[in-house]
Amino acid sequence: GDLDVFYPDSETPWPEAGCTNTRPLPSGRPIYDTMLECCNAQYGGQISGACISMLPSPPTASPTESGDLDVFYPDSETPWSDAGCINTRPLPSGRPTYDTMLECCNAQYGGQISGACISMLPSPPTGSPTESGDLDVFYPDSETPWSEAGCINTRPLPSGRPTFDTMLECCNAQY
Repeated sequence: GDLDVFYPDSETPWPEAGCTNTRPLPSGRPIYDTMLECCNAQYGGQISGACISMLPSPPTASPTESGDLDVFYPDSETPWSDAGCINTRPLPSGRPTYDTMLECCNAQYGGQISGACISMLPSPPTGSPTESGDLDVFYPDSETPWSEAGCINTRPLPSGRPTFDTMLECCNAQY
């Protein structure tokens, strides 16, 4: 098998040379625990990068990042009426970027009738928001017998009922 140490290959011209762990170890050669240590020590100024490129997992000139981008940009590969904002790599050059998907949708697809961009939001707004909580007005409760009834402010407000700003005003006027 191979040696547990690496040494510079002095048989190959320096610009193309690297480090090896092939037997036998020539006498008088410096030895290193790893191929990277050997490359850095013996071929540190090597413009070709030959030694480093021989590493089992050589580094690349531009490391590839993983995961989604931290910014959103308009998806111009999709027709405008169906498009939205995306954050997938790589970011095409020259595209405007936005901190949030909503900012991107508003800026790039504000007039989009289909609502495609907005519908891609993690929690898209609905066409008719559902209100919650009690009403700000009171009305007579005509579902309960008159002797037990009072004024209420629960949703929904039945159409045609008189409304009052306070429960007291409602009760005074209706009961």
